[in-house]
Amino acid sequence: MHKSFSTRDLPESHEFGYWRDVIADAYFNLQLSFPDAHHFDGQIDIWDLNGLQLSRLQSSGLVYRRLRQHCAVQERQVLVTVPFKSEVEFSQLGRTTRCSPGQFLLELSEEPYDFGYGQDNAMWVLKVPVSALKARIGEPSRFCARQYDSRQGVGRLFNDYLQLMANHCEIDHDASVRGLMATQLIDLLAISLQQHPDALQSSQSAVRDAHLARIEAHVRQHLSDPDLSPERIAQASGISLRYLHLLFKDTGQSVSQWIRELRLQSAHEALSRANGQTSVAQIAYGAGFSDHAQFTHAFRKKFGHAPSDMLRPVRGR
Repeated sequence: MHKSFSTRDLPESHEFGYWRDVIADAYFNLQLSFPDAHHFDGQIDIWDLNGLQLSRLQSSGLVYRRLRQHCAVQERQVLVTVPFKSEVEFSQLGRTTRCSPGQFLLELSEEPYDFGYGQDNAMWVLKVPVSALKARIGEPSRFCARQYDSRQGVGRLFNDYLQLMANHCEIDHDASVRGLMATQLIDLLAISLQQHPDALQSSQSAVRDAHLARIEAHVRQHLSDPDLSPERIAQASGISLRYLHLLFKDTGQSVSQWIRELRLQSAHEALSRANGQTSVAQIAYGAGFSDHAQFTHAFRKKFGHAPSDMLRPVRGR
C-alpha cells in the first residue's frame, strides 16, 4: 500500500501544522522546529512492507526533536535513515554524529533525540520494530547515533537492496513476497551493523559477542527442534551452562526467553510470507513450538492478534 503527502498545494502558512501531523502519523510524535518561519516544502511517500515501513522523505531544512514525554506511549521502533542529498546531524544517548550521503544511522523511539538538517534534503527512512532487530543483534541501543557506510561491503548491499525494494513497492506483489523481501532487508541490516568496527567497544565485549554470534548461529540452525535447551546450546557452543547464563545476564532475559522470542519472530515472519496452503500448525511446529495452544497464546500476547488472522487475507485472495 502506497500513501503520499505533500505541502505543495496548501494555502500559505498551513504547511507547518500539516507537516507536523504527517510526521506523527508516519513515524511517531516529534517536536518540529522550522528554520524558515515563512515557507516550508515537504513531500513523503510511504510503503507498507508487512511489518516494516519504507518512506522517501524530501523537505526544506528542519529540526525534529523526540522529547521524553513522547517516548513511552507505543511499540518500540527503530528508524534507519539513509540521506542521499545532504548531511544530517543526530544526537541520542549522549552521542552526536553527522551522517552524510553514502552513510546511514539508527534512531531509537524510546529515547529522546535531536535530528536535523539546515538545507533541503532527501532520505530513505526504514521503520523497523525493535523486536525484529533484537532477535538478530540483541539490544540495538549500542548501534544508535553512529554512521554506517552504505558505499561498500554489506552496507552497500543493504543500501542497494533498499533501493531495489523501493522500485518494487509500486508492483502489486502478494503478501508472501513482501514478507520475504522485508525479512531479507532486516537480515542485511543486522549483518551490516554487526560488521561495523564501532560495534565492539573492548576486547571483553569482542569475546562476548563472538560467543553470542556462535550461540545465535546454532540456535537459528536448530530453531525447529522443540527439544532445544540451554544445556544443548552450551554443549554445542563449547562453553559451560553457567557461562551461557552469565552471557545473557545483561540482556534482560533468560536463554529460554530469548529462544521463545526468536521462535515467535520467526513464526511471524513465516506467516507474513505464507501462501494459501500453509497452516498455522505447520508454521508453529516449524518454529519449534510443540503445543499449538501455547503458541497461539504467546503469539497473541506478543503481537496483539492471533496467528490465524495473518492467514485470512491470503486465503481470501
